[in-house]
Amino acid sequence: MNKDARSYRKTLFLLDDPSQDKHRHEYLLNGLVEEGFRPVIGYFCGDARDSSMASSNIRAVSLGLSRARFKGFRPSTVSKLRRLISIEGVSVIHTQRHRATVSAAVAMSGTTARTLFYTVGSTNVLRNWNRRVALNCIVGRLSMVTCVSSAVRDYMLGNTRLLPGQKVQIIHNGIDIKKFVIDMDQKTARKWLGIPPRGFCFGIVARLKKAKCHDILLKAFSRLLHQAPDTRLVMVGDGPLEDRLRQLCRELEIADRVYFTGRIQHKDVPKALKAFNCFVHPSFREGLSASILEAMASGLPVITTEAGGMGDIFDITTERIGVRVRPLDVEALFASLATFRNMGHCVLKEMGENARRHVRKNFNREFMVQSYLDLYKKFCDTDTFTK
Repeated sequence: MNKDARSYRKTLFLLDDPSQDKHRHEYLLNGLVEEGFRPVIGYFCGDARDSSMASSNIRAVSLGLSRARFKGFRPSTVSKLRRLISIEGVSVIHTQRHRATVSAAVAMSGTTARTLFYTVGSTNVLRNWNRRVALNCIVGRLSMVTCVSSAVRDYMLGNTRLLPGQKVQIIHNGIDIKKFVIDMDQKTARKWLGIPPRGFCFGIVARLKKAKCHDILLKAFSRLLHQAPDTRLVMVGDGPLEDRLRQLCRELEIADRVYFTGRIQHKDVPKALKAFNCFVHPSFREGLSASILEAMASGLPVITTEAGGMGDIFDITTERIGVRVRPLDVEALFASLATFRNMGHCVLKEMGENARRHVRKNFNREFMVQSYLDLYKKFCDTDTFTK
């Protein structure tokens, strides 16, 4: 394809609102620009001026819907989206959520849009009969469903009767390794985070919501304190369960050993990770956790579960990078916490270095972006999409 034809590859990247901006989105959008695509970010809700990814080469617009208006399937939403597609002359639509995908599939009919990519990051998107029926109805419109792990792929194929296997591709999440190799020692990081400078510290960076199982972690941690009272636990993040989790800390009489930091900016996550000796992520449902990959890139060993896409991280390496336990198993999690708490510093450091090398080799930003670019070019580098 010549340069003039390449310039007409207009893409619409759909997100719920600016709070859904992720670094993997930004990596892909910048990669698209470098390859001659012309991406527009479309938000269903919120103010496009709050976008963290908009730039001179990436424009952001909003349909201006309220949260209430965006719930469910509404013809008015489809109408607004179709108008946006037509105004922008979009050829490719890329969605990240179920509701947006269904609306986009209907809205693209009769417009310039011919390609629809749907990225799935969770094993919970088809959680009810209505969602499964809706996705089966639009399968013909989907060009490709990209899944962040093999567990997500198996989930989608198992719950969508009409979705053919050739329309499903695994593209793992990737991170920018360099951002997590910083010049800061543990003592300085703990001072910045507001926790004591000494003692063993477990940490988690995640939204305080049900699927992340912070309550299971607190119960396991309370048992550990009977053996190692100088151990601490840091919970980075906010969410709807914060008050309940704080109350559980009081009930378990561990409030003086558990630190809630609230939400921090993503650029500060590497500093928080530097404060930990070991990363813990006990979720019962996971597509492919970016938080775990970031912790590993920071040189931390990890304790997680066998849920979802964790196998995609652990099963492709023979090096020891951490451990997985059964989801929702307080006893198993406690045993792992105790094991890692009693490990020597050199063993933990070696495990963390193994984890960092593993992420650099298999889950880096460049590989993820190139996988998506190959997919875009496969569907777009034809006469059908040139002008």
